[in-house]
Amino acid sequence: MACALGVVVAITLGAGGAHACYSGLVNIPTAEVLEPGQLDIAPQFDGSFAAGSTDTRILNTELGITSRFEAGVDFDLSPDAEASPFLNAKYLLLPGGEGATALALGICSVGRGLNNTPYLVATQEFRSVRGHLGVARIDDHHRWFVGADHALTDQLTLMADCTNGAENYATVGGCYQFTDGFGITAGAILPNARGEDDRFTVYFVFSGSYLPQAEQ
Repeated sequence: MACALGVVVAITLGAGGAHACYSGLVNIPTAEVLEPGQLDIAPQFDGSFAAGSTDTRILNTELGITSRFEAGVDFDLSPDAEASPFLNAKYLLLPGGEGATALALGICSVGRGLNNTPYLVATQEFRSVRGHLGVARIDDHHRWFVGADHALTDQLTLMADCTNGAENYATVGGCYQFTDGFGITAGAILPNARGEDDRFTVYFVFSGSYLPQAEQ
């Protein structure tokens, strides 16, 4: 999937929560899904700028099931990880395009011992910028989130997003697509609460097909 259309990345809607991989920006989902037959695998590494090292390692996967549905399973490989694996799914209610708004309904962080997170998100194109707005149920609280992405070139896309609530954060980052099958997404994680450490996240996204070409 090209960066301009959003990349499959591992993200959390709540700080400290389990990650769930779906098509989106650095930290929020977008109203789009993978192409049918597409498989994305995204090893993720998170850490603290102050410590200068990683403390979170996730193996994320995502499958394009139909033209409107994607789902995936992710594995927490961090030291002392308690929750693994966890699931996510997203359905495209309205496909958008040609000036129309796209709308998607999804759920993430579905697993034993986790509080799953349902969400609704809309995506709208404004010339060279796409805007994203949604709401999620995070740990029994309704939280809104907003974001935007802009493709500087066919390979490089800039992204920014924010989720409200003291326990959440904003991110600023981007994606560079080296080939159709490989890209890197990286971003700074900026907590909403004062006194919390700024963090970073990096995803190595490998894309391919899980179906023979003739069946897609």
